Formats: sequence, structure tokens, C-alpha cells
Amino acid sequence: MTKYIYIVALLIGFNMANAQEIRYVNADNGLYLRDKPSQDSKRIDKLVYGTELEITERTNLKLDVQDSNEVISGEWVKVSCKDDIHNNRKGYVFNGFLTEEKIKKRFRVGFENFTVEFENLDAEMIDNPQLSTHASTNLDAIVEMGETLENKTIRIRHHSKYKKIEVFQRHENSISISNEGPHCDLTDWKHYYSAWEPLKVTNSSNMFTTITYSPRAWSKFIKVDMAEFKEAVKEHCGDEWHALVKDSKNINKGASTVSISKIYFKVIFTTMHDETIEKVIAFDVPMGC
Repeated sequence: MTKYIYIVALLIGFNMANAQEIRYVNADNGLYLRDKPSQDSKRIDKLVYGTELEITERTNLKLDVQDSNEVISGEWVKVSCKDDIHNNRKGYVFNGFLTEEKIKKRFRVGFENFTVEFENLDAEMIDNPQLSTHASTNLDAIVEMGETLENKTIRIRHHSKYKKIEVFQRHENSISISNEGPHCDLTDWKHYYSAWEPLKVTNSSNMFTTITYSPRAWSKFIKVDMAEFKEAVKEHCGDEWHALVKDSKNINKGASTVSISKIYFKVIFTTMHDETIEKVIAFDVPMGC
């Protein structure tokens, strides 16, 4: 009996030793990954908020870090990055800014003078997520299925001194034709565009809250000729979809519906020299579901 207990204890110990110790970066401004467990060592990368890590070694090298008026205590640990953004890099981090709780990453777009962050938003840049945005004025992104841009916190992280930061929002509505699940979206046809609305500042001068839209805002559209609409459905979607709307008398009834297809955010950054820098980020919003 003693022999079996000993074997079970060995197996439990083996499983515990080989269990993954997963942590997430909880540093608001990111956390440096270093080649050695020391603040004087080379910086390999800067891990963004929410990055998933596996702790592979504990060094027992203690460290205290001053964060505003608080002292954060911890130790250096060796980690392996668990995502593609950081190319599975390995190195050392201070574990005082790690948490066991899974954190949803922020969607970030960096410009020369400021960075725009959307908290708790699952989205990605269209075509190339690593695209340099320093010289770009308008950028396109896509929101993942099931996500929403409503009632989100936007944070503008400024890289230089400024006089004023303003953020505006507008939306674009398009028509979608549904066939009990599958749908065809007329995103290349006519649209309704709302006016630009200023976002309310929350907590500090660089944090804003996005707009929550009413059902009326979601369904608003311009006046269209129904014959022209049906011809557009036939041209863009095909005969099968045209058959679904051929007897329709309203674009917002039956098989066709109006919905938000894009949401735009415009940031106007005014420098200390009264120069205004304007950037627009356009998000594609999944339709028909």
C-alpha cells in the first residue's frame, strides 16, 4: 500500500512540475521583456497590456518598483510569450505587473504624436496589422463578430505636449439582404451617413466614451427608388437574392434590412504651436447577423 501511495505522490508532483503557469501583462503602458533578470539588461521587446505569458523559471531575485505613490513588490521571472505578436519570444520580466486573471487586449493604433486605444475591443487592422501609421490619415479596421463599438472607453496616449484633444464619432448605414442565415450586404451601393458627434470626456482629458446607438439610428437611411434598389440587389448579389426582394415595398422590411456597416472615429490633436493633426479610423461592422 505504501508503495502505491509513493507512486501516486510522484505522479502528482510530476504533473504539478509540468503544469503551465500562465500569466497576463497587467501594466497599463506595457512591460519590458529583457535578456537578463536585471533593470540594466538589454530590452528585447515591450509587451502590450494583456499579453499572455508562460512562466518557465522563477529566479527568486526580488525587486521593488515605484508606481506613482505605490511600491510594487515582486521578482524576476523567465517567460515565454504565448502569442504571435511578440513572435513567441523568451526573456525576463518583473512579475509585479503580471496577473492570473485573463485580460482582454486593447485595440491600439499608433500615430506619430499620439496612440489611440480602445479598451476591451476585439478588432484588427485590415490587410496588414503591423502597418506603420505614422504618415497615414485614414485607416481601416474590422470588428470581430459579436463585438460592439458602443459604450467603449477610448484613451489617447499623447507622445508630445498638446493644447487640446478632441474625438468625434459618426456611423454609416447600409442595406443587407438576408436569406435565413446567409446574407448579401450592399456595402458598395448607397449609404446613410450620420453627422460627426463629439465624444464625452471621462475621468481625464484624454479619455472618452463612445456613443451607444438607438434602434432608430441603426435603421436610418436615405430615400431610395425601390426599382433602383432591386436592380442593385440583382447586380451586386444575383438573381437568387433579387427574388427575395422583387415584391418588397420598403428597404427595411422582409428580406432586406438597414444596419450600421461602418463606425468612424476622428481624432483632432492640437499641438502647443496650434497645429492641428487630424486622423480618422474607420471600423467595418459585421452585418446581417
